[in-house]
Amino acid sequence: MRPRLAWPCGHLASTMSAAPDVILLRSADDEAPDRYRAALREAGLRAVCEPVLAFTFPRQAQLRDRLAAPDPYAGLLATSPRATVALEQVFASHEALADGWADRLAYAVGPKTAARLRALGLRARGDDTGTADALAARIVKDDPDAPLLFLSGNRRRETLPEALRAAEVRFDELVVYETHARTDLDVPARGRASWLVFFSPSGLEAVTRAEGVDVQAHRLAAIGPTTAEALEGDGHAVEAVADEPSPDGLVAALQRAGARSS
Repeated sequence: MRPRLAWPCGHLASTMSAAPDVILLRSADDEAPDRYRAALREAGLRAVCEPVLAFTFPRQAQLRDRLAAPDPYAGLLATSPRATVALEQVFASHEALADGWADRLAYAVGPKTAARLRALGLRARGDDTGTADALAARIVKDDPDAPLLFLSGNRRRETLPEALRAAEVRFDELVVYETHARTDLDVPARGRASWLVFFSPSGLEAVTRAEGVDVQAHRLAAIGPTTAEALEGDGHAVEAVADEPSPDGLVAALQRAGARSS
């Protein structure tokens, strides 16, 4: 059981009869219960999720054509669960295409993406890799003898492709999904008793573009230093930064911030 958070006595105690709300600027997990909401609930907080990003899949025809001709490829590479959604959509309409990839490796960054690839009948690797560097090292060690079909998003970082190029690992990249900041956010202003938690710089972009969202009406938290730097660079004070991007890391950061202000 996680410890309950210690909140300041003065202002919050006089304005809130229950634990402060936490607004998570992220989509809820596909499988219930959402792990962040569950962790915060155990810590005595009521949390809600407010997605800040929207996703589109504009190249389904090109993806279908690639999947219909698997022979030139040693396998495929998916850098996020969103890339697997693009695969799911094509396979749902063209089930026979999956058979051509059943004997090829499917590399993934982390366990969530790997699990989704396995659910499609693919031989996933990368459960134990949580970073692009770690996945690149695994691929280089495997030394594929043909190109990989690299399914990426329009905002992907250069870390993985640069590492593969440096090791002369061939790949054919196709951007299969695009990420856009939402402009229709519904973030209630509940006063300084509530936390607004950012999970990426894209969250700041969405909040900035949305009408009627007052960032300063909340205490601000970030899931990691990169996101915190983006917030601070935009002139916002960040009170809590998670040491690791996980539910426990966020709970610990909020606990430390609560202790400091008590």
